[in-house]
Order: sequence, then C-alpha cells, then structure tokens
Amino acid sequence: MKRINAPSLTVAVAAAVLLAAGSTVSATRSASAAPQQSAAAPPATAMTEHLDRGLISLRTGEGNFLSWRLLGTDAPGTAFNVYRDGVKVNAAPVTKGTNYTDAGAPAGARYSVRPVVGGLEQASLTAGASTAALAASSMDVPIQLPAGGTTPDGVAYTYSANDASVGDLDGDGQYEIVLKWDPSNSKDNSQSGYTGNVYIDAYKLNGTRLWRIDMGRNIRAGAHYTQFQVFDYDGDGKAEVAMKTGDGTRDGVGTVIGNASADYRNSSGYILTGPEYLTVFNGQTGAAMATTSYVPARGTVSSWGDSYGNRVDRFLAGTAYLDGSRPSIIMARGYYTRTVVVAWDWRNGALTRRWTFDSSSSTNGSAWTGQGNHQLAIADVDQDGRDEIVYGAMAIDDNGAGLWNTGKGHGDALHVGDLIPGRPGLEVFKVDENTNQAAAWMADARTGAIIWQNASCGCDNGRGVSDDIYAGSPGAESWSSAVSGLFNTGGANIGRKPSSANFVVWWDGDAQRELLDGTHIDKYGTSADTRLLTASGVHSNNGTKATPSLSADILGDWREEVIWPTTDNRALRIYSTTDSTAISHVSLMQDRMYREAVAWQNTAYNQPPHTSFALAG
Repeated sequence: MKRINAPSLTVAVAAAVLLAAGSTVSATRSASAAPQQSAAAPPATAMTEHLDRGLISLRTGEGNFLSWRLLGTDAPGTAFNVYRDGVKVNAAPVTKGTNYTDAGAPAGARYSVRPVVGGLEQASLTAGASTAALAASSMDVPIQLPAGGTTPDGVAYTYSANDASVGDLDGDGQYEIVLKWDPSNSKDNSQSGYTGNVYIDAYKLNGTRLWRIDMGRNIRAGAHYTQFQVFDYDGDGKAEVAMKTGDGTRDGVGTVIGNASADYRNSSGYILTGPEYLTVFNGQTGAAMATTSYVPARGTVSSWGDSYGNRVDRFLAGTAYLDGSRPSIIMARGYYTRTVVVAWDWRNGALTRRWTFDSSSSTNGSAWTGQGNHQLAIADVDQDGRDEIVYGAMAIDDNGAGLWNTGKGHGDALHVGDLIPGRPGLEVFKVDENTNQAAAWMADARTGAIIWQNASCGCDNGRGVSDDIYAGSPGAESWSSAVSGLFNTGGANIGRKPSSANFVVWWDGDAQRELLDGTHIDKYGTSADTRLLTASGVHSNNGTKATPSLSADILGDWREEVIWPTTDNRALRIYSTTDSTAISHVSLMQDRMYREAVAWQNTAYNQPPHTSFALAG
C-alpha cells in the first residue's frame, strides 16, 4: 500500500444501453397537452464539457418514448429524424421538441437520431451507441454496498446510498455518477458520537464501478462534513473530484494520504485536532493527484462559536468561473459566525490558491459574520461574464471581495435565478432563521437590494422555494414553511401554498416546474396538487430533508431526471419523464449556472438547481 505525505500549498448517460427492464413505476400522465413553444437557447458560455446526443428510450403503454439532447452547437432550427434498427420511422422531421413516441414499436428496439439542417440530414452523434427500450420510465444503475462496521464504543452501523453528482469522468460525452455512502450513525455537527467512515464511489451507467475512495476515520460522517465537487477544472475534457480529506484517507488506487495510523477522534466522536487537507482526485481512477493544507485551518475551536465542535466544522463547496473562462474550486468554512471562502485553481497538474475571503479580516469586519446559509449558490450576478458566490445573506465578488450584504443573517435555504423575468438580471429568494428578521425575502442578485419581504414570523423559517410552478402568474412563485400563501414576483399573496417546500423539477410537457418531495412528484394546482409520479422501491435521503440523490438534466431532452437509491441500496434508480413536449430547448447542462448548481447540489442542505434564464420567458 502506497502513501502520500501531505504537501505544501502548490502541488503538482446518455446514449448508453439502458438496462433494468422490469423496474416499476406508478405514474399519472398530465391530462393537458403541452403548448407548442420553442425557447431560445441561452447565451453561449465558457463550458469545456462535451456532451453527446444523450438519446434514451423508455417503454410506455403506447410504445417506445424517445428523448434526446438539443445541443448548443446545433444550428438554429435543427430538426431530427428517428431511426429504429436502421430504418427511419418518422414521416417528417421532428421540429417540435426533441422527443418522439414510436407507437406500437416492440420492446428491445434500438434507435438512433440524426439532425436535419436546412432539409439535409446530418451524421448521427449516436452512431454505434443506440439505446434499448425499457419496460418502464426508470433504469437501475447497480451499486456496491459497503460492509458495515462497529465504532470504538461498540455501536454497529450499516450503509445507505446518499448524495450523488455527475461528471464526464472519462471524456466520452456521457455522464458518470459519483456517489457518497452514508453510515447509519452519521451525525449532525450538533450531535456527539462516533461515525463510520464515509465512502465516495464512481459508477458508469451500466453499473461498472470505476473506483472507491475511503475518507478514513478522521473525516466525520454527516451532511456538513464532506462536500464533493465533480467538474472538469483543467479543461482536458475529463472531470476531476475535489473534496476535503484527512490523515488516513485512501484514494481510488489504494494510496493513503498523510498518516495512515493517525486517529484524532475524541471521546465524543468529534475530530478537533490533526491536519486537514484539500485533495483533487483523478476522475477516471480515483487517484489523488494533488493534496494541500485545507484553508482555513480550524485554529481555536471556540473562535467559531462554540467549544465542542459544531460550528467549526460547517463546510460548503461549489464551482465558479471566476475568470469567466475556466472553473475554480470553491471551498468554505463557517457561516454561523466567522466565514472563510477560498477559491482554488487546478491547472496543469498544480493546485494553487486564487484568493481568500475571511469575515474576520481587517478589510471585511464583523458585518460579514453570521450571514451564511446551509448552502451556497454560484451565479454571474453582475453580468460581467465572471461568477460570484451568493453565500446566504451576502455575496462575494469574483475577485474575492465582499460584493453586498443584507445583514439579515443565517438561514436554511436560498434560490438564485431569473425569478422575475420582467426586471433585469437575477434575483435571490431566501428564508431566515433569525427571528428578528423577515421570514423570507426577495432581493436583486447584483446589489442585494430587497425587492419584497415577508414579515418576521418570530420563528426559524426552515424551508422555502422560489420557481415558476403556476402558469397563471408570470415569473417565479415563492413560498416557505412558516408563512401562509403563495407569493408572486411583486410579493403579493396569490393563493394556496403548495403541499411541499423542498425540491422542484421540470417533469411534464409545459414550461412550469413541478414539486419534488420525498419519493414523489406533484403538479401544483390552485385547489390541490396532482400526483404525477410515485417512485417505487426507493428511498429519499437526509432525514426530514427528504431529498433525492440527485435531480438534474442528465439524459434525454431538457426535462430533469431524478435519482433515488433503491430501498435495499443495491442500485440507483433513475426516473425520466415519458410525457411528450413541444418545447425545444438546449440541454440545461449547457447553461453554465445550471451546470454549476448541479455540482453544488450535494452541499449540506441540498437545494434544486436553477438556470440563468426563465424558461417560460
């Protein structure tokens, strides 16, 4: 077994054959026909990720439902021909949406699609990589359940599949899945006790495991400890994985980082001494390519707000195009009191620190403390081509300087997007935990200026969502757990609050998003919500947060997939809609802000991704 000593600061699903026929799903199709609408592609952004056509085939009662990607490189007005077993099946090119139902087709048929530009058929991106039809609108990716264990105080534990992310780890244009395994004794930072080790796996969509990383005994298990980023940081077409590590972390090829025998756990299970590292891993092999000291160091534990180890170990992570052309790794510590956000670059085999924002520095000051959330968002809020970090009630500019600060303090959920299409730029919607502040507020993402707010509820408003879920009101609707009603873009209460305040997902054929909560998807209605999908044989994650492993546009057209682990934790079950749509739109993963949001979705209190544009326009 090899070992890596911790170094200094600078150191050197797409068109896959879909398996799991026989997976079951209980779903209600939307009764209303989708409008014929074509949304313009978002502006070109500096993305290095290459995607193939992403063709999938799903078995329905009508036949085989096909869905594929419209790409940013496709010419305006591109149409498509559909081939089953080499024979064209569509009478005329598909011009509305990138989906097609091959009525009466046999199960097991294989398909390809070919773009048609100016009446001329082009070569197929999916040649040699056709798809097979499923028996239902889900597919299973087999995963390998780790063996359980016993803590030093004699408590047994087992494992369940938890948060996931995606990235093209091998450069073939298809996504692989990176999965975190959570021990049954994982802890919130406020809870004492030993935990089992955290494992990070990588899988191809056919279930082939590429590698497993064992985070080791010196990384505690829990939602706030391990935030992993999956992204192509050096522009070579293959995604890396970046995360905080410790002595005893074992990479995907068996190499140990630091001191393999070190054990810094105290009698309460906390890890409050010993070195901390940041490591960049090779996406294909899981090998540690660079390791450096984690910034900031914990220092004096009590300086973060308590002496037993709660606030000192609150970590966040993200990915941002700080120079407008290449992505940087964002790693952060603290949000209740002191906040430190650090930007790192992975270039030419070297990991270097770009800048550090520290709320305790003389250039910032106490006004910047205690403003963070249990998650962050990345967005180009000032529209200069470079990304900012929206860190709860404040924002940090692309150069590491404080941009704005509302002073409204900590909260559990925030959303950033083009929530009010009628006004320039992006907006931020956030709920507050501070009982002396507004229960929730909407602000200009460039300046932090409050647009509207809900009066204080005198409570911890723990959940809130903002997105376009109701076609009867333009732009996003906003709601939260502690405030009655549903609020429009002007802050007016327009009626019934949805049944959940968790995730949202583009699922059916219209431009509005649906409600994703637990293991089901609902359509909002003014009198009641309508169940569209109840997933079968799966579980949600993270306790009462009830989040999926991942929800993102990873296959087929612009609608989003949902990944839940099966109840036996032997597979990840991917659900994809079989509703047709006339809306044509470039893959959401080619919108930079959305792609970054998929990368940070696993961070702490998971939140859904948002695009930089309003789909309904």
